[in-house]
Amino acid sequence: MAARNLLNLALVAIAIILGLLVYFKPGLEPEPAPQRLTTLLDPEEAIGIHIERITRDPLSFIKRDGHWYLTAGERELPASDFQLQDLLHLLETTSTRRYAAESVDLKALGLEPPQATVTINDVKFLFGNTETLENNRYALVDKTVHLIDDRYQHLVNADWTNFVERKLVPADKIIRTLQLPEMTLTFTDRNQWQLSPARPDVSADAVQQLADHWKNASALYARRYDGSASDETITLELSDMPEPLTFKVIAHSPELILARPDWGIQYHFSGEMEENLLSLQETPAEH
Repeated sequence: MAARNLLNLALVAIAIILGLLVYFKPGLEPEPAPQRLTTLLDPEEAIGIHIERITRDPLSFIKRDGHWYLTAGERELPASDFQLQDLLHLLETTSTRRYAAESVDLKALGLEPPQATVTINDVKFLFGNTETLENNRYALVDKTVHLIDDRYQHLVNADWTNFVERKLVPADKIIRTLQLPEMTLTFTDRNQWQLSPARPDVSADAVQQLADHWKNASALYARRYDGSASDETITLELSDMPEPLTFKVIAHSPELILARPDWGIQYHFSGEMEENLLSLQETPAEH
């Protein structure tokens, strides 16, 4: 019995020693603590973003009066705040592996020249290749090479249309007139919607709902206008805007596609949105 107890104690002691070896990993370097790529700038301080990339034209964004705008050719278009916030996460991104730039071969890592460069205000992020072990990406910031989660490359290499605001109507504007292919809604001085041609069978709530759908409409995504011709035109007159917005209906299904030829883009919606944006819908009465 004594021998068995001694054996059990020995096994317990071995288990404790093995546990300590696993926990403390003697002889191995501890994992470095996560560290931000830069502490020079916080996201709310950003007022300008410029992207250079090998495979596409450069992109530029500017923040003015709390809103981001995209420079596309000679036009300045409202930019998607959601997409820009994703880019600004770079300022808070951390890495667990980092190396002094002079200690590595920048050309071998795809950093000389870089695959892409994102400049936020005056802070530069250079993107290189991915490493083979965990598919993290090399990024050079202020003479330090970091390994970061590869979550930005698809965004950095996206077409400019990916960054266009997807809401059809600016949030700070009021629709005054909505001219659809088969009807026109006009917001009168009495703060009521007038429908033309008149439809006695349609309630005021249904007309208001149609206007609200346009006010809140946001596309799934935007693409470059493909030049498709269309006989269906939609015109919106908005408050504090001298020129109306004009859309062309270039497809009804399987997606509803509305084009803005003046901006060179087209908005893609699910097919179900056709009823919401192009027709009046009565809400079923409750029983």
